[in-house]
Amino acid sequence: MQIYFVRHGRTQFNLEHRFQGGRSDSPLLPDGIVDAQAAGKYLADTRFAKVYSSPQKRAMDTAKYVVAANQWQPEITVEPGFKEFDFGAWDGQAENEVQPRAYAQVLLKQPGKYDPSQAGGGESYAAFVARTTAAVRKIVAAAGTDNPLPLLVVAHGLVTTMTVKTLLGVPVAQLRDPFYMNGQLMKTIGNGIVDNGSVTVIETTDNEHFSLKKWNETSFLK
Repeated sequence: MQIYFVRHGRTQFNLEHRFQGGRSDSPLLPDGIVDAQAAGKYLADTRFAKVYSSPQKRAMDTAKYVVAANQWQPEITVEPGFKEFDFGAWDGQAENEVQPRAYAQVLLKQPGKYDPSQAGGGESYAAFVARTTAAVRKIVAAAGTDNPLPLLVVAHGLVTTMTVKTLLGVPVAQLRDPFYMNGQLMKTIGNGIVDNGSVTVIETTDNEHFSLKKWNETSFLK
């Protein structure tokens, strides 16, 4: 069983470098729509057992563009477990304006030390990846690990990056570190996450152990 992850297209908050988590949303930019459509064309000939989306509008809009290009026109199922990281009161605020300002660097660079009670509230990294990995195992179990058709998850930067890393065995404290596979440094942007509009693919035969098949694929984006 393979699970494809697509990160939503670029949004206004991405452009403004605002925290855009589970409590906030901003519209896809024109280039974000183009990237979502490009991801759809890239996956147009892939038949999915099921398509899941985060309930947030930027992910749902991306999922609609992706599905519109798919020759099988699959339905989209909303999965709340794929909602983005909850930044609490920091959600929607500019990254360089939150208070206490110095603690933003702990959030962005030291996930093992991040304590949401010292920031804007919301989730810890441990709670976040427990939620998102449980959602992955839930949809895999529903489809069956021997299903020849893959699943598609359209979600967010942290959802894709941290969920995949966790399923591959990366501990919480290292989730923001440079990501190496077989000695090769894997491409990331910003503070160690996948690109907007990118495709990442993992595989499992038992819903317990996962391997990486494709990471942050963006060759189809202009």
